[in-house]
Amino acid sequence: METKTYSNPRLEAIISNWPFGGKRATAYFQIDQHGNKERGTRFLTLNGKQFATKKLTFAHKARIVDGSDGRTYILELTRYGGFISVKRGDMKYDEENIFPDNPRYEGLKELFVISPVKDVPTVLIVD
Repeated sequence: METKTYSNPRLEAIISNWPFGGKRATAYFQIDQHGNKERGTRFLTLNGKQFATKKLTFAHKARIVDGSDGRTYILELTRYGGFISVKRGDMKYDEENIFPDNPRYEGLKELFVISPVKDVPTVLIVD
């Protein structure tokens, strides 16, 4: 099994052609920042209709990233335990958890160091 790598940390992303119940929608990802905590959110639009926003629980830091497998993930620096949780873009499951004793931990922790000002959204076209 190949180890995934993560890149392109950001606070917002718009991804068109997102799979949605046998159809394709536009996904809007955003990192909500409230004081010293952050969380990932996502809502979908299809044919002008906006669907309910999915929200993760608050973490110390959160970033939207691209995986080496071409998928979108949300990295969270957890509030308790200090490990990094990698959430899948569907926001239902953890992809993996990286603890401080893992050699990848320090490199992934650097992905949280970006400007606190919201970045310009990245638009991806998924075929």
